[in-house]
Amino acid sequence: MLSLNQNRFFLAVAVTLLMFMGSTVYAASVQADGMSAEWFDTSRITHLIALLVFSGLFFYFVWRGKKGRPLHIRPIDAMDLLGDAVGRAAEMGTPMLYAPGLGSLTDPVTVASLNILSKVAEKGARLHTRTLVPNYGPLTWPVAQEVVRQAYTRAGKSREFNPDDVPYLTSRSFTYAAATAGMMQREKTATNFFIGHFYSESLILTENGAASGAFQIGGTDAVEQLPFFITTCDKVMIGEEIFAASALVVDDPVSRSVVKASDWFKVILLALFAIGLIAALLEAILGPQLPGDATIQWLTAFSRGDWL
Repeated sequence: MLSLNQNRFFLAVAVTLLMFMGSTVYAASVQADGMSAEWFDTSRITHLIALLVFSGLFFYFVWRGKKGRPLHIRPIDAMDLLGDAVGRAAEMGTPMLYAPGLGSLTDPVTVASLNILSKVAEKGARLHTRTLVPNYGPLTWPVAQEVVRQAYTRAGKSREFNPDDVPYLTSRSFTYAAATAGMMQREKTATNFFIGHFYSESLILTENGAASGAFQIGGTDAVEQLPFFITTCDKVMIGEEIFAASALVVDDPVSRSVVKASDWFKVILLALFAIGLIAALLEAILGPQLPGDATIQWLTAFSRGDWL
């Protein structure tokens, strides 16, 4: 049986699909010789096909997960070192610091980061190690506090939870970076996690942690900040690896299905792009008058991105 939240999720997907199909329907167009009814915008048919393919993959993997069949996601190096990172802080007797980024709760990467925070805080609680979570957003703050509280409860250490370890600092990026850097220096954190969406203050955060000798795991979907993470962190999750890590932590069929469906959808897109490039080469070398000319022209247009 599906839970209420899962039923609502599937209903939302169905409504989104119907809304997308409805958006392709438009009123009859007036032409010089009268009225002609055109019910579908055929120029957007590839969007509909892409949506149907992705939805089919998603529901297939959800069905597989509900049947108890394994949905394999490749190991993430940073997550494999999670236990060692927490154990290092426990051995040194100093806390860990987890910065969930400067994004809001509407950002998928922030939600994924909070899922990873839950695992980190739970492991820390079992080893009697504090997890400091400086917050940038006033709306993210109470959610992060509750995530850490529940992690302590699952570990059976609810009395050790201190709300002051999950403070709200400020909503100004460089002020937040300075305050977080000061927290790292005062508390002498042994392990730092920087997972979420960051801006130009990322180097201030990670460089201060690296200068103090802390073991650091970073991850961001901001392409511009990746060079700073790679040079100052011991392990880095790049882009969608954060979502894969979140799915590994949550270990829920729906979460894993999203990752599996998106991966297979990318494989299909790459295959179509490759076929389109080959078709374009054939058209350029042998000329446009070939058997299956319409198919070749469609694939050529696809390879140029005309379908977007």
